[in-house]
Amino acid sequence: MPFFTLDEPFRNFLIYLARGDGKLHSIFNKIGVGHSFGYTLVDELIENNIIYIVNSRESSLKEYRKQLIKKEFRSYDIEPKVYFKKPFLRFWFLLVEPYRKQDKIDITRVLSSTKESSYRLSSLVYEQLSIELLKHKFKAKDRVVEYASYWDRFNEFDIYAKTQKGNYILGECKYKNRPVTNAELLKLEAKARQSGLRVDYYALFSKNGFTLELNKNSSSNLLLYELKEFKELLIL
Repeated sequence: MPFFTLDEPFRNFLIYLARGDGKLHSIFNKIGVGHSFGYTLVDELIENNIIYIVNSRESSLKEYRKQLIKKEFRSYDIEPKVYFKKPFLRFWFLLVEPYRKQDKIDITRVLSSTKESSYRLSSLVYEQLSIELLKHKFKAKDRVVEYASYWDRFNEFDIYAKTQKGNYILGECKYKNRPVTNAELLKLEAKARQSGLRVDYYALFSKNGFTLELNKNSSSNLLLYELKEFKELLIL
């Protein structure tokens, strides 16, 4: 890890990145820098293999320059997201760096924060593994060629992927200590309609399986993946 990342303003940027959802302009606002200077920081962090950037796939609110838009969306900003290249870096800037002063680390606060933030760390890795599992499952019949999270002014989705044959897959990753219910599928479908997304397959990934009702769902466009199926990634 380059030492410059432990100095301001890089340190503050990376701490807020670790704590939030990765929306870039939101981070600029939190650390009090303008977009021009902010993108200078981002470029240097990308060049040093610390982070990578993913642009939003949301369509512009305006189809033509002078088009009027609804008042509630006038301040809305389509923004990219940034992610850490390595899970360790997210761990460091979420749990260790905020509690480091003059090369001394407050271990008590680190341990306390670990309990509060363990879900955030685990869920992101679970999302990344879910994408790899989806690619593995589809590689023989209809290879996944585009994949990322998706966000717009209404909703955010863990996975929105496109296959070689032009099919779209909307995925939700549930790293929870309970089975995923049919109500959660219905909620995902409603959010997809609100965001105007084309969906050919709904893919649900669950740490603790699915309810009986959901397992009995015979819809051909529903894909259910349990934790045990991730073992397939170990032999790749």
